[in-house]
Amino acid sequence: MATTSAVMVCSVPNFQSDSGAQPRGPRLVTRHHDSASASTKEFRPFQLDTVNQCLWHRGDAANDERILVTPKAFAVLHYLVEHAGRLVTQEELLEAVWPDTFVQPEVLKYQIADIRRTLGDHPKNPLFIETLPRRGYQFIATVHDGAASRPEPSGVAGSDRVLGELWDCLRRALHGDRQIVFIAAEPGIGKITLADEFQHQAAANVPGIRVARGQCVEGYGSREAYYPMLEALGQLCRGSGGDSVVQTLAEQAPTWLVQFPALLKREHREVLQQEMLGVTRQRMLREIGDALCTMASGSPLLLVLEDLQWADPFTVDLISAVARSRRPAKLMLIGTYRQAEVASSEHPLKALKPDLLIHHLCREIAVEPLEKVA
Repeated sequence: MATTSAVMVCSVPNFQSDSGAQPRGPRLVTRHHDSASASTKEFRPFQLDTVNQCLWHRGDAANDERILVTPKAFAVLHYLVEHAGRLVTQEELLEAVWPDTFVQPEVLKYQIADIRRTLGDHPKNPLFIETLPRRGYQFIATVHDGAASRPEPSGVAGSDRVLGELWDCLRRALHGDRQIVFIAAEPGIGKITLADEFQHQAAANVPGIRVARGQCVEGYGSREAYYPMLEALGQLCRGSGGDSVVQTLAEQAPTWLVQFPALLKREHREVLQQEMLGVTRQRMLREIGDALCTMASGSPLLLVLEDLQWADPFTVDLISAVARSRRPAKLMLIGTYRQAEVASSEHPLKALKPDLLIHHLCREIAVEPLEKVA
């Protein structure tokens, strides 16, 4: 049975005027994550509560915080969320929120601006509401019914913070802001369990996402160039939509496609093998960078590379090239590694990670010891 968090209530009335002015001293109301119901529409990290007509923001802890919005702002947001994924014209929105009432179209600009402030959204790089000039608005975030969309508990205590950070990164990636995330922990702590859980949640909750993972192997994996990336590409080639992946590799990354002879006709394989003579490291990095951008230009792509403490230097170069690319892509790359083994060695990841962090090109999540829930 879900537990209910403590609620702190001040004596200030639960009210906001349609002018958008914030009441002084708004009361703080929290709830437990698990108390969400089917009356909510979820677009992480928010839930739109259609019964109480408010927003809930999911925090790092076990509680959601209530955010008050004006009645009209709620009505506008509710209509956009209900019609997510398509254009809602200004005329349609005015008729839905102000039926049988004449109002100037400019009122929508004020309401949308108020909603964006509440969501922390930016009109030039929106995560939630996109403006289509002289046409209307479109809610672009993925929306689910609250009760149905909430992933099953991971069974790992203390995982909410890590999974919340991963979802924050994925949400950014879904809008073209590529994300590189390192999960650092010691053996047996639970980093692979968390990566597995997040992969499961993403596949279940993000329509069209493609997921692939590669495993670095001690000894063998550290000697073969690009070993984990080749394993991940092989999964993509053989999975749903694999034909399009093979076509992309054929057009943009032939030096990578030739690594999968079973996918090629004999004459094509012989031509590519001739092209491989004298191929440079730089060319392979350039090709895979272009191919990944193409793969992640429409449907989002999640890559998980495990145990990078055993990664070959070429794979580390690949991560660096992907992180430094300026081209937008719906791409998220997660790399897990054992913190102590990288810190105490001359592994190339030891030098790369701080450099990426300084330039805000990656995020590192340190995992504390986790205990399995009984």
